[in-house]
Amino acid sequence: MRKKWYNERVSNMIIKNRQELIGLAQNQAEKKLRRDLLAILEYALSMSDPFVLVEKFLSQIDCKKYKKIFVVGAGKGTYRMAMAAEKFLGAKLTGGCISVPAVIKNGYLKKIKVNLAGHPLPNSGSVIGAQKILEIIKGAGSGDLVLGLFSGGASALMCSPVDKVSLADKIKVTELLLRSGATIDEMNAVRKHLSQIKGGWLGQAAGNAKFTVFYLSDVVGDDLSTVASGPTVADISTFGDAINVLSKYSLLNKISSAVKKYLENGQNGLRQETPKKIFANVKNIIIGSHKTLAKAAFEKAKQLKYQPIIITGEMKGETEKIGVEFLARAASGKKKIFIAAGETTFKVRTKNPGGRNQQMCLSVLSKLKQKQVFVAFDSDGVDGVAPEQVGGVIIGTGALKNAQKLKIDIIKTLKTNDSYNFFKKVGGLIKTGYVGTNLGDIVLFSK
Repeated sequence: MRKKWYNERVSNMIIKNRQELIGLAQNQAEKKLRRDLLAILEYALSMSDPFVLVEKFLSQIDCKKYKKIFVVGAGKGTYRMAMAAEKFLGAKLTGGCISVPAVIKNGYLKKIKVNLAGHPLPNSGSVIGAQKILEIIKGAGSGDLVLGLFSGGASALMCSPVDKVSLADKIKVTELLLRSGATIDEMNAVRKHLSQIKGGWLGQAAGNAKFTVFYLSDVVGDDLSTVASGPTVADISTFGDAINVLSKYSLLNKISSAVKKYLENGQNGLRQETPKKIFANVKNIIIGSHKTLAKAAFEKAKQLKYQPIIITGEMKGETEKIGVEFLARAASGKKKIFIAAGETTFKVRTKNPGGRNQQMCLSVLSKLKQKQVFVAFDSDGVDGVAPEQVGGVIIGTGALKNAQKLKIDIIKTLKTNDSYNFFKKVGGLIKTGYVGTNLGDIVLFSK
């Protein structure tokens, strides 16, 4: 079943500019390597599809036990999660709502309503989606089941600001944090304490209804209190932690007075802390993670007769250093493919277009040797912000030669985060459009 589905998925060509990327090779050996690395990437994305991952876990649900069943969720991988749930539940499904950034091509939902919302910054759609989801959960009673489907991106796609804090206030805080270089844990410590839905509040809203929640983790270490800002998980962070994060990145004087006052009131005990205990009626299950991507890439590399080596399934650290470190650590060898998955931290210094994976490829470009190829890709197909959707980059030494011909200063480009425009000129941008999953980033390279 999975093999048949994979063949159908690949026949639709997840990577839209595959031939163009293969054509950038300097010789026949590199052409084959590019073709194989792109095949490995495509397979990893296909085998990490939320529809397939949800199907594997739905059999744990005994539909006959419940009077009504509702589906709620949010995230970049949630649409296809919902498609699998609706297919499995059939007539037993009462209704539901998901909040997502886009409708998947050829996707179709009949009973589960789709709310479009903003990412990476929340918008009015994010607020509407949060309200609809809260209404459904609060309306479920004893004897009912709420099936939650959450993936990375839900923090922005499902937004319910606390009292006296506006959506504009939340957007500004989120934007400042995204550009500060703060880790996802640090960002979420702040966002949880400005939300009526994150940090466990959604789980508490379920009351007496059974709440089974499937998570696609894009967080290194799979800490569920961090994935999607932990809407159904007890929160260990405090108002004090949120203030410390803002202070650490010198943002306290840049946020609105309403946000600052709310957090200070919370620190002084004038606002209720996020829930600190696990809810007996809530069951949280991780159905996919960074490791899912890495294992699938390993499997495909083996099929193609390579010697795959997973460097790590928990990649983290500074974007501009990690790729270079991987190259240095990897041992040379014929037919070896090195694999890493996770999510690095990228400090945005300017408003130039680009993303983590483009920046990583830019940082390793001058270190590559003849016949080496390096790939860095965001599994959702959207790496940062740019005039067009790109998921990442595939590079060889030809990109460096092109940059030299065009007299582009790589060091200056790195400092100004102008990675998108760089690879637009020298070639290598991987275009997939919105993939429909979100398990973080994957790095592939040969040495």
